[in-house]
Amino acid sequence: MTNRILVTPAPGRLVRIPGTYQRLPEKGLPLEIDSYWIRKESAGDVLFTKEQDKPTKKEGK
Repeated sequence: MTNRILVTPAPGRLVRIPGTYQRLPEKGLPLEIDSYWIRKESAGDVLFTKEQDKPTKKEGK
C-alpha cells in the first residue's frame, strides 16, 4: 500500500514536482509522500488534503 495524498500548493506558491520540474497545479495532484513533500509541507509551501472518495454511480432499479 502506498501513501498517496492530494498535494496542493499553498496560496501564492509555485512548487515544482521533482524529476519532471513541472509546476504543481493549483487543484493539486495525488502524489506518493516522501521526504521532499514532507519538507515542503513543513516549510509551508504545500498543503496535504485527504482525497475524497469518488461518488459511485448507483444503478437504476
